[in-house]
Amino acid sequence: MKTTSCIIFLVCIFFCSGYGQGYHSVNGSPFGGSTAIRNNPAAAVGSVYKWDVNVLSFQVKQATNALMLDHFSLGNYDSADINIKSGYSNRRLHNNLDLGLLGFHYKFNDKQAIAVGLRARTYNHIKTSAFNWSDSINGYNEFFKQNRNTAYLSGFFTHAGWIEGDLNYSQVLHESSSGRLTGGITLQIMRSISGAFAKADKFSFTEIRNGSDTAYMLVAGGGAVGYSSNYDQTATGNPSTKEFLKNTKTGFGLSLGVEYTIYDLNSYNEVNEDNLPGYSWKFGASLMDIGANKFVSSIYSAQFGNFNTNITDTSLARKFNGVNDIEGLHDTLATVFSSFAPYASQFSISMPTRLVLNVDKRISKNVYINGDLSLNFYSSADARKLRTRELNLLTITPRWETIAWGAYLPIQYNTEGQLWIGAAVKIGPLVAGIHNFGILKKNPQLNGGGYLMLNIHPFSRRKVISRLDCPVR
Repeated sequence: MKTTSCIIFLVCIFFCSGYGQGYHSVNGSPFGGSTAIRNNPAAAVGSVYKWDVNVLSFQVKQATNALMLDHFSLGNYDSADINIKSGYSNRRLHNNLDLGLLGFHYKFNDKQAIAVGLRARTYNHIKTSAFNWSDSINGYNEFFKQNRNTAYLSGFFTHAGWIEGDLNYSQVLHESSSGRLTGGITLQIMRSISGAFAKADKFSFTEIRNGSDTAYMLVAGGGAVGYSSNYDQTATGNPSTKEFLKNTKTGFGLSLGVEYTIYDLNSYNEVNEDNLPGYSWKFGASLMDIGANKFVSSIYSAQFGNFNTNITDTSLARKFNGVNDIEGLHDTLATVFSSFAPYASQFSISMPTRLVLNVDKRISKNVYINGDLSLNFYSSADARKLRTRELNLLTITPRWETIAWGAYLPIQYNTEGQLWIGAAVKIGPLVAGIHNFGILKKNPQLNGGGYLMLNIHPFSRRKVISRLDCPVR
């Protein structure tokens, strides 16, 4: 791989944008503002700001056991290559990416707040059953030879991308001298921009020997492949963006949350130049991303099964030679399988529905520790339905934070069983973070990501005083 390509890939891994579950610096923080609703819709009314504008947010998160960055180190990246990990194992790659285009939060008073936002989101999931792979494999025959003791080959790919507008409302539900309960709801208005999937279900083959020649014949298996129809228009007519969006569907999602704050009654008389809220504990629970995106199937989407007779490694190589577009793939698959039919006229891909439990503890002035547990409702490997999911499982984030400055040390254990240690800093309106320092070691797996946020908000203490500083006695 050329040096430029390697650098571009690493930049994308570090500083592209993912959903709010990846912005660990805002988890539980009273300085989260409009971005805090991405972890709990009830959080906006607890912000110390009267208002804030999220000008831009940009993040990516990826977990894989398959992709390696070989011949790489910080001092030597000229010869780096991205390769598939060799050996016998399953392969997994999961990532999510999000571009926050604009967000706004406003508190009418100490009991009610609204927030709105616009962003583009995408989720990608790839997983295979265990198989042998090495860089020396060259062609179908060699691949089947390396896997002749493998019972079957299976795998799936799911991709969903959409534009989303968020309308959030939060308010205080109950308040006493010791604490308060807040609740919030976010209506998500979605435009399904891009959808695609592929499934391979238990492909099996047998070895055929004829003297010194060895061939491999496919004997069983099935699957499906499809994508959203707006790409058909792109391939044939190169339409404008308006025409591309016209061939998409509108959907709705919902997120709900509650948050309970326990006041720190010993801190109200402290001199607090940064206007840190006087709380001891904060507990949050939210149900995020209820809903699904719907897509119109392409005319080339199909489901198939039962191999035709005499489909060998040689005939496969001949049939797929020269296939360079989806129409060619569709027509070739029709000659490989005896059962071949159009896919359903529509397909849907669920959003990453999950339960998020969050605990935030104030240790001392400016010092906090946050715990965040994210439990996915669905597995992306569901063979019957198309799903997306988050990578987060458990995140512990110690932080030092004021209204203008901050330092964060998120420690994550994700759904892929990976332990990541990252960091983030806040400098005025800018927050930048990295999920996994392991990406910087020699010859790393491509796991991690990062984020960048630009939030405009009042820095004057007089303009950010919150109800939390003067609780009901």
